[in-house]
Amino acid sequence: MRLLRTSGQRVLKHWIDLVQKYRIAVIIILPVLAALALYYAMNNIGMNTETKDMLSPKLDWRQRDLAYERNFPQYTDNILVVVQAKTPDQALDAANALYGKLQKQTSLFKDVYYPNALPLFKNDALLFLSTKELQDLSDNLARIQPFLSRLTNDQTLRGLFGMLSEAVKAIDNGQEIDINPLLQQITKAVDANRNSTTFRVSWQRLMNGSKEKKDVYRQFIVLQPKLDFDKLTPAAAAIHKIRALAAEPDIHNIGATIHLTGSTMLSHEEVVSVMHGTEFTITLALIVVVAIMFLGMGSFRLVVASFITLIIGLIFTAAFAAFAIGRLNLISIAFAVLYIGLGVDFAIHYCLRYRELVSEGINKHDAIDESSVNVGSSLFLCAMTTAIGFFAFIPTDYNGVAELGLISGVGMFISLIVTLTMLPALLSLLPLKKSILNRPVGIPLSYHIGAFPINHARGVKITAFVLFLVFVAIGTHIRFDYNTLNLQNPKDESIKTLHALLTSSDSSPWSGVILADSRQDAQSTAAKLEKLPVVDKVMWLDDFIPKDQDAKLDIIGNLNLMLIGLPEPGGTRKPITTAQQYDAVKNFTDKLGKSSLLHSNPVMAKLHRSLSDYLQRLDTMTQPDRAKSLDNFSQSLLASLPGRLATLRRSLNAQPVSLKDLSPDLVRRWLSPSGHYLLDVEPSQNIIKNAPMRRFVEQVEKVDSRVIGPPVINLKAGDAVVKAFIQAFSYAFILITLFLLLAVHHKRDVIYILTPMIMSAVFTAGMTVLLDMPFNFANIIALPLLLGIGVDSGIHILHRFRTALPAHNNLLATSSARAIIVSGATTIGGIGNLAFSQHVGTASMGKLLSIGIAITLICMLIVTPSLLTSHMSSSGGDESGP
Repeated sequence: MRLLRTSGQRVLKHWIDLVQKYRIAVIIILPVLAALALYYAMNNIGMNTETKDMLSPKLDWRQRDLAYERNFPQYTDNILVVVQAKTPDQALDAANALYGKLQKQTSLFKDVYYPNALPLFKNDALLFLSTKELQDLSDNLARIQPFLSRLTNDQTLRGLFGMLSEAVKAIDNGQEIDINPLLQQITKAVDANRNSTTFRVSWQRLMNGSKEKKDVYRQFIVLQPKLDFDKLTPAAAAIHKIRALAAEPDIHNIGATIHLTGSTMLSHEEVVSVMHGTEFTITLALIVVVAIMFLGMGSFRLVVASFITLIIGLIFTAAFAAFAIGRLNLISIAFAVLYIGLGVDFAIHYCLRYRELVSEGINKHDAIDESSVNVGSSLFLCAMTTAIGFFAFIPTDYNGVAELGLISGVGMFISLIVTLTMLPALLSLLPLKKSILNRPVGIPLSYHIGAFPINHARGVKITAFVLFLVFVAIGTHIRFDYNTLNLQNPKDESIKTLHALLTSSDSSPWSGVILADSRQDAQSTAAKLEKLPVVDKVMWLDDFIPKDQDAKLDIIGNLNLMLIGLPEPGGTRKPITTAQQYDAVKNFTDKLGKSSLLHSNPVMAKLHRSLSDYLQRLDTMTQPDRAKSLDNFSQSLLASLPGRLATLRRSLNAQPVSLKDLSPDLVRRWLSPSGHYLLDVEPSQNIIKNAPMRRFVEQVEKVDSRVIGPPVINLKAGDAVVKAFIQAFSYAFILITLFLLLAVHHKRDVIYILTPMIMSAVFTAGMTVLLDMPFNFANIIALPLLLGIGVDSGIHILHRFRTALPAHNNLLATSSARAIIVSGATTIGGIGNLAFSQHVGTASMGKLLSIGIAITLICMLIVTPSLLTSHMSSSGGDESGP
């Protein structure tokens, strides 16, 4: 190995001599090449935001998921439009209006699917009620039929209050008619008018006689946009159009809200979040790194030279990413910040050694040669060990981090080459100012700091060992967060909407999916799954055939005869004048005041007071204000009525439903062209947390191992990532150990390098427990990466220990120690800025790496010197090097 080191040093010295000789050419050519590389990178790099694609398609569950996508491609790349409102009427009206507009946007959407717009749910909706629910509806409509007929012919305030006047008269005459629900709604409309708030009477609830009251009612429209993959956000145009349509007055004024989620929307907002955070963190990382470099190096010229070197290396690494990978994922995009944090280390060690040699009186040319040959060998070892830490993920199934590992691993060698080329060329033209030559290169107060681990070596080693055992015990409680939603910005609309749906038992989009080979297979599988306590229900194509159709059709037939006077759908409302509206309110108020039930019916009494107060306010208004107020009052009371009457009228024409009557739009979502039936297995409880999610998946898998879907993907992906992490950590540790055994002259130095590094890894893992910072799909890269980074500091300490240990044995009084501190600070300053990313996964990576690097520095600067104490008197200045 000594011969190889000597040969390598000769090659390196020859290279540095060439760089200094042709420094002007180097300084011109490298930036030109960097400009070309930047142009190439900007025009050839894309983005892949699909989380599933970050894992190998060869995995068993990935194969099932890909089969699902092949059979039912309409469920991929979707935007789920959630229309929600305080009443079912508003939700339905807004959804119908938006659906009509979206259908016309054929240039933006491949598919627009709104279940309630299908003929089955328009004409045969009553068949999907239970027999009891349908009979209750019939009985309720029978009671109000005489009054409903008048209202349908005059859907204005005049018709409404005329109908109510007749109803009050009938009640006074002893008829049993319950109009209190409607009277209560009118009172609320009056209050809303007084407070200038939006309110609409729910005629659907009134007709059904339903006492059920939800906080929110939802309708769903499923869109499959045409994606423009030439853009970073392929669905941006489609998303913009949905929001523009939802903001149009005829939809906005209904009083419903439109929210977007679904796989495409999640990906879109995740890209926006990651890119916004990346731009910010890269800029901040550069600023922080430059500031730390200036404080650490004490020379503006050295900082400028290092910064230029850093930027050129970063551009070449980006060009390599564009060439080798093409499309970055949500993890590999962090390569830029990682490069800034790690790549600058080489320049720092090189520059501080150069400054130390110049301050000792060595001329500039010889100082560059000596720095290159002396530090260059340790930089090569560091590049190798750090790259191994990155490359360790390549053989695993975690493609997302494997790509980051490939880019960043190669980036370490790019950084090494650029550092040993551009930096010597720049330094040969940028002499140091004489004012900084006499400043100390070690750490301030370094003698006292450095003496501590030497003078108290036994205590340091015992304390470190005890802490190691404690943190090993703490580390047994390490957690992994399987929920990919927790990686995204919780403020994103898609995340907030999806969380709201997941907590709702009747609209949760997370369910298991099974592809049955035949109708018989689907029947038997559904029957077995529905017996599980973790399963609420299993939906498949046969569930769209209503049960007990004969009995329900009889009830609908009687209902049709009873409501034969209802107008056909599409009837118009004839407007009336402001004066007629005012008279309608006043006449009803007067009749209500004369009712014999006014004092015995608190609902009537309250409405009478509200209407009397409203009339007094109307009397004080100008004519335009009065007209506006009455129009708004009319909208509150009657805007939802036409839609409900039309829906009721259509549903009275229900016909028997069989499989052949189902529309192709519905069938293709449950039966693939290849004959596979889709089974949707809905959980019986909220599975957003790890424990219930795993319980649901495991019990369903015991019945049928073909299950796939979001809960399965989350768990299986998490298990694959944990496995990949264990593999990567093992690979990195073994390869780094073997490499060091081959590379270092004193084999025991491998123990001095690896021991503090293993301690720092255990301490870092324990800190995730103490800080309640679980591992996830993004930050799990930290430990294998820290393995490579931690070895670097050990190499530099051992290199200085073996080659140029000071007479006082104080390692921290050397440029090497200062470089370790400065490079560690720049790495934390660069990578730590990821913690400010809006993307939670990226931020967690930044936090964990910052904590890990800080712990690694402490271990290397305190534990390593204490381990070396017994050898300091005999080993200093061994020129053989590590």
